[in-house]
This record gives sequence, C-alpha cells and structure tokens, in this order.
Amino acid sequence: MTAAATASGRAPVTSDDGPGTGTGTGTGTGTGSVAGHVSIPGKVLQKVATAVVAETLRVRRADVRVEAADDAGDLALRVSTPVRVPMLSEAVTMPEGGVVAVVRDLQSTLTRRVSELAGRTVSRVDVTVSGSRVERTGRTS
Repeated sequence: MTAAATASGRAPVTSDDGPGTGTGTGTGTGTGSVAGHVSIPGKVLQKVATAVVAETLRVRRADVRVEAADDAGDLALRVSTPVRVPMLSEAVTMPEGGVVAVVRDLQSTLTRRVSELAGRTVSRVDVTVSGSRVERTGRTS
C-alpha cells in the first residue's frame, strides 16, 4: 500500500499498461494500448462500486456505503447496504437461499462489474446488511 493510501485509508490505483488495463506491469503491449500512466483514485472506485450495488439491489445510492482498500495490488471492497425483501403478506418468493443468496449474487456481480468498469481485479467483497427495504408490489402510496 502506498503512503497516500495508508494516510487516507483509500486505495489509489495506478497502471502503466495503458487505459483501463489495471495490471500495472508497465509493458504497454496490449492491443490498442497507448503507453502512459493511468491513476484511478480510491474515491472514484468507491463511487463506481456504490453505483453497482445500488443498481443491483435497487436501493438508493445514499443508503450504500463502500470502502475500497489495496489488497496486495488487488482491490478489497467493504460494503454496507440495505437489501430489498418482499412483504411477508405477499405471495412473492425470495430467491432460494434468501438474503444470503442475494448477498452472494451481489458479491459476484460487484466483482465482475468493478473489474469491467475500472480495470481492477477485486480480491474480496465483504458485505454487511445494514437494513431491509420492503419491496412493494402493486399500488404505492
């Protein structure tokens, strides 16, 4: 972890491979690569991850918290978010596995999407469920 990452608690991202590759090997030999330096601040990675979580779980971005940290060159994410659950009186079923399955799907989706969008390998995603949001079907008040 760099001194900047240690002091701020955020994970700066750098690469010398060209735009969006995120491997940091410095070879610049990728197809269509342009030699140079790419840096994605940890705050940007947090915002990208927050957007992915909010979109995936259909919750407000303001309700999602993400911390990004360096994990031996990879990206570790710590997420705190509410999840949507159906009203218990409704005949709607949760996915098999319930909330745990929803969170496991989120981990997988977040790992894949952050890698696609930011060019970073995500090594781990720790998720804390901070609450629930009732999923209403039909008319809303």
